[in-house]
Amino acid sequence: MNYGLAKEIYGVPWCIDQLSFQSLNGVLKNIQNGVKLEIPEIKYNSISLMDLKGNTRIIENYYDLGNNNEFEAIGLINLNGPIIKNSGSSTTGTKELSENMLRMSQDDRIKGFIIKVDSGGGSSNAVELMSDTINEVKKTKPVYSLIEKGGYAASAAYGIASASNKIYSEDGMSTVGSVGTMIQFSGKPHGNVDQNGEKEIVLYASKSTMKNKAFNEALDNDNYTPLINELLDPVNENFINLVQTNRPLLKNTKFDNGHTLFSKDAVGTFIDGIASFDEVVQMVLNDSKKIGSTNKNNSNSNLNQMTKEELRSSHPAIYNEILQDGATAERELVGSWMAYSAVDMETVKSGIASGKAITPAQREELLIKQVSLNSLEALKNDSAGKFTTNASGGLNPKETPESKELEEITKGIKLV
Repeated sequence: MNYGLAKEIYGVPWCIDQLSFQSLNGVLKNIQNGVKLEIPEIKYNSISLMDLKGNTRIIENYYDLGNNNEFEAIGLINLNGPIIKNSGSSTTGTKELSENMLRMSQDDRIKGFIIKVDSGGGSSNAVELMSDTINEVKKTKPVYSLIEKGGYAASAAYGIASASNKIYSEDGMSTVGSVGTMIQFSGKPHGNVDQNGEKEIVLYASKSTMKNKAFNEALDNDNYTPLINELLDPVNENFINLVQTNRPLLKNTKFDNGHTLFSKDAVGTFIDGIASFDEVVQMVLNDSKKIGSTNKNNSNSNLNQMTKEELRSSHPAIYNEILQDGATAERELVGSWMAYSAVDMETVKSGIASGKAITPAQREELLIKQVSLNSLEALKNDSAGKFTTNASGGLNPKETPESKELEEITKGIKLV
């Protein structure tokens, strides 16, 4: 941890409040002076699991959940140390936290996450990684942040919390804000001799005319503008954009000038309210039920929107069954129309081409036509023997009551 922390403090811009930075600087000086630091039993920025029956246990790794035990739990992330990307002996980095959080979110026994925050911030390159993870987890599980009583959610720590569904504070006097970027470094102007009589030489390749120029300008010429313009401002803008994207409520609040507020004065902007840990647990559980219901509906919706090729690839048995059902339905549709082909072939052809089943009204109309045709044919057959031959040898129908009836019937019938 000592080397990693020192490298991140002096190697990259930091998103941290001044008090926390001074504390970490003091830690580095102790390291430089040979002071042996105690390694805490539980790492800072640890991840744990709170069984809803009241049991809490530390999860050092996702694989600690590799069992079939039945329980319902909430994942706890104690963001209570310097924010660094890579883990050390006393502090868990956001890279490891992110990996475990993503895997834990896939366990149905874990209903959501609470990030307990008491940190002044840390390395700028550690924020976006954790923020992206929270935004991904939120798609399936609620994530709430809770600032500890009298604690800090400053700079990088607040940047991470800003990605949560909601942010609450346990009391009104916790500190939030300090959204800004800084850097601190030390060195000697080129060619200086140190207190041990050793000369410091710094050389660059012939093409490396711009390498470390901003740092050298600050050390050699007290010119700080290049370092601010080329390093701090771009990093700071990225950080500010991340926070505002995660938390749109901060727009037009001047949150980006680095100021801090007490929690009681930050409700509605930096945070959503004051709440106890138990209250936040209940909020997470309530949201978990809502998200679960939404995901179920979305799953059904996605199935309805699945393309033919996706269905054939993902569910071949269902695809074949639908195909067979479709073929059977097509045969039945054609057959229902063709039953009336002798009555009205043009209507039958149009019906088949439409792809629609024959309606009761259409069937009734065709039945009437069929009955009329059958009746006409029967009457013609009954009247066939009542015709006589006239003097010229032609047929001369005999006037009978039946022939008159046939004539009346056929007047209103148009054969098609």
